[in-house]
Amino acid sequence: MSPKKTGAKGLQTEELLRRYFLRTGFFVMRGVLVRHEGADLTDVDLWVYERPATLARRRTIVDIKDKGTPKAAERLFFVKGLAATIGVEGAGVATTDARPALRRLARKQGVLWIDGDDIQRLKASAELSNWDRITEEELSADVASLDTSRMSRQLRSQFEKVKSAVANRFGASCANISLEGAGMFAREAIGAHPGSVGARVLLRLTYLSAAVAAASLDFASADTTLRPAQERLRNLTDAIRYGADADGVLEQLRFAEGAIRDYAPNGAGLAKIVRDGLNADLAAIPAEGLAEIVLKMTRNETLFEVARALEAAAYATRVPSFDDLEPTSRGFLGAVLDFVRIDRPAFARSVPADAASSDRVATPLPAAERVTSIEESDSPELKPGQLL
Repeated sequence: MSPKKTGAKGLQTEELLRRYFLRTGFFVMRGVLVRHEGADLTDVDLWVYERPATLARRRTIVDIKDKGTPKAAERLFFVKGLAATIGVEGAGVATTDARPALRRLARKQGVLWIDGDDIQRLKASAELSNWDRITEEELSADVASLDTSRMSRQLRSQFEKVKSAVANRFGASCANISLEGAGMFAREAIGAHPGSVGARVLLRLTYLSAAVAAASLDFASADTTLRPAQERLRNLTDAIRYGADADGVLEQLRFAEGAIRDYAPNGAGLAKIVRDGLNADLAAIPAEGLAEIVLKMTRNETLFEVARALEAAAYATRVPSFDDLEPTSRGFLGAVLDFVRIDRPAFARSVPADAASSDRVATPLPAAERVTSIEESDSPELKPGQLL
């Protein structure tokens, strides 16, 4: 009888490839569900975000198959079509198939190609194999265990919602979903026993949600990079307050107001009450403070680096406490906590420094050591000509 296939080898390769892209300077999410109208359609093995220049942003999805019969050509066409469907700029395939003809086909189609020889070189890398991070499976298992102890799926649902938002809502909408997630996880962390396993898991989820929010806002800021500061601040404030389509939200509110005025008894008075109430609630959302922080951090690569640092903290073997985060990341996360009305000292007490930190915390490479794009990687394992 042949051994039962568990898929563990493929998952390990996904984790290895994630570490490779992280080490070469990108923001990476793994196991991202692609959803449409509430239905889970497929998943993206790796979702990679890069900031190659001040005015440039690029998203690449990578399909990974580490198996005896990878059907590499089919995966090439599949991932290229999926990239077009969800509107990302690049697509890639990592496969055990090492046929030169497929590499040439991938190059012709503009698809990033990592073949079996490349994967073997990565597997032989001690630096990638011995990294102080937990895996996606370990984090997911911790979240599921915490949910089970509460007889709930609340944490898993919110975790999946934050991750899936990067697939086809990356930008202001994804930032809003991530900020909502950060608020929920942070409140739960404050309610957990200080320093407990549950508090640590919730701290990880808060960091990851804030990381996705930072990356999303960095992406959303690209369109207004050259605009005057006040205009950029107004656009960022509207993005944080309303989402990707601020004008559309306001138009819907005006439509609802008009319908109440035209069809409800005493419609004019009732419409005014609704309008004033909604405007008061929207004005009470403290978007300006977070927008000011984002504006300062998007003048260079600071916000992108904060996203990478918070992602690293979320997956560090021993999760760092809020007070142990480096100052820039702590400043951004503090602004996020202020936005979602979470008391910073209370959040910091959820996992005290002496109960969380260690002398080894996974950190991203400094900006000066990062490559500028996937195509220009100069890693010793994968040379530029081997990628495409």
